[in-house]
Amino acid sequence: MAVLNVLVIEDSQEDTLLMIRELKKAGYSVNFEQASSAATLAAALAKGGWDIVFSDFTLPGFSGTAALAQVRKHDAEIPFIFTSGTIGEDTAVAAMRTGVDDYVMKNNLKRLVPAVERALREVSVRSARRRAEERVIHLAYHDALTDLPNRYLLQDRLKQAISSARRVHEPVALLVMDLNGFKAINDSLGHYVGDCVLQQVAARLSRVMRESDTIARLGGDEFAFVLPRTDGEGATAVARKFLRSLKEPILFEECSLMVSGSIGIAWFPEHGATGESLLQKADIAMYAAKTGKLECAIYTDERDLQAHRRLTIITELQEGIERDEFICEYQPLVNLKTGRVTCLEALARWRHPRHGLLPPEAFIGNAEQTGLIEPLTIRVLEKALDDWNTSYSHLQIPIFVNLSPRNLQDPELPDRIKDLLRSRAIPPSMLGLEITENFVMSDPLRASKYLTRLHDMGTTLAIDDFGTGYSSLSYLWQLPVDVLKIDRSFVAELARAEDTIVKCAIDLGHNLGLSVVAEGVESAGVRDRLRKLGCDAAQGFFLARPSPAQETLRWVEQQQGTRFMAGGRG
Repeated sequence: MAVLNVLVIEDSQEDTLLMIRELKKAGYSVNFEQASSAATLAAALAKGGWDIVFSDFTLPGFSGTAALAQVRKHDAEIPFIFTSGTIGEDTAVAAMRTGVDDYVMKNNLKRLVPAVERALREVSVRSARRRAEERVIHLAYHDALTDLPNRYLLQDRLKQAISSARRVHEPVALLVMDLNGFKAINDSLGHYVGDCVLQQVAARLSRVMRESDTIARLGGDEFAFVLPRTDGEGATAVARKFLRSLKEPILFEECSLMVSGSIGIAWFPEHGATGESLLQKADIAMYAAKTGKLECAIYTDERDLQAHRRLTIITELQEGIERDEFICEYQPLVNLKTGRVTCLEALARWRHPRHGLLPPEAFIGNAEQTGLIEPLTIRVLEKALDDWNTSYSHLQIPIFVNLSPRNLQDPELPDRIKDLLRSRAIPPSMLGLEITENFVMSDPLRASKYLTRLHDMGTTLAIDDFGTGYSSLSYLWQLPVDVLKIDRSFVAELARAEDTIVKCAIDLGHNLGLSVVAEGVESAGVRDRLRKLGCDAAQGFFLARPSPAQETLRWVEQQQGTRFMAGGRG
């Protein structure tokens, strides 16, 4: 039996009891209180916990409109229904425009229960929508995995701290920490375990930080700390406290994992006058600590190896492209209804002569910064199309390749892609191109024109990392895209029983006639929830890991004709 807490603004106890009786006849267990003046209404509102308010329109020494204003000042969302024997149709309609949810005539109380149920449904929908919007805005400034401030919020906090410190001539310290050995945990135990480690690290660091400090996750296994009113000596002491918090092993199921960190320290005003310069200097110091096997290091001019590193990176990238050191691994995307593979995503890997096989995050950023992303992308496209010809042409499964925002500033890229397809006699429909939502958000009109050129060639276009560029949603319907890929940070929310944002994204994609793919599926539970929500396809370590072309081919051929109900390779 549903419990309903009702506040009745009414001078007639008989009318109040008639209304309560209607609710009880409908199966509600009703708790109610009657108020008949501004003073008694204020006392009742102060108690809180009301689900709905009924109010007569005319009361001795009080009025329904005054009651409405008083209730709305206290709670803008609580359903408010006029129950009157004297209110006219015109007055009732005017009241609806001022925030009344409905009105019921006292001589027609059979309308009371339907009006109550409709008002309660509407407030529930409004509350869910507001929570979803608040969650999206929160995620724009916080890391979805750890709920710590992200890089954007850190930069804002750092800017504010420097501005305040400049006025009172105080120092501000910035610490950048990178975890040691985290890549080995990710590679050997998988991203799910790696994510759990990051969450536990974030929790430990948060517990030992001071109330005035800010901790943020910059990305990957890198964290940063803003310490107001802290000089080098104080920052070093705080850094050692953070590192001590990581000494105890991190427990995960039956595993006992050890992690440590390397911290770089820089402070205002000695090492920089802006947040950007402090981040750069603290990052340099962190790398010095990491390469020197130190727990922490303070920035010095001698440690400023940025120019040398940049030159080294440019040289190695150029040589890697010329020496054909870049390959593709392929991760299947699986139809959640049929279990069959719908397409493959090509993921670039660098077979570095000294560092071994490197993932995209180890070199894409540097390639973009140095202008080498254009030749690297062409090389990856060549590799993917050659692999399609040699391994996948008989299956007619499309291959998707990621494009960098820098690629989409190249007016010649569409023609070059057309030439690559023509020279290999590959139908354009067998090539998909993934574009990040942030590129679309940066210049929607230019993005639409550029994507139209690519789409007119016959290629399939996908919006990648959907949900991270919240302000671009209004432009999505204008874009010539075919697929929406929901960012893994939102998909991860499903593991915590939160599906509002993912459901909204799926519904939005389907309303626009797009196929919807969920990224980062790491468990059977998340896969099953996505299927129930109507998501079309998914990819992630639970379904299938990225593998070289021939290994992926064998896996796909084994899966064809069978229903994909279990996880992929471990």
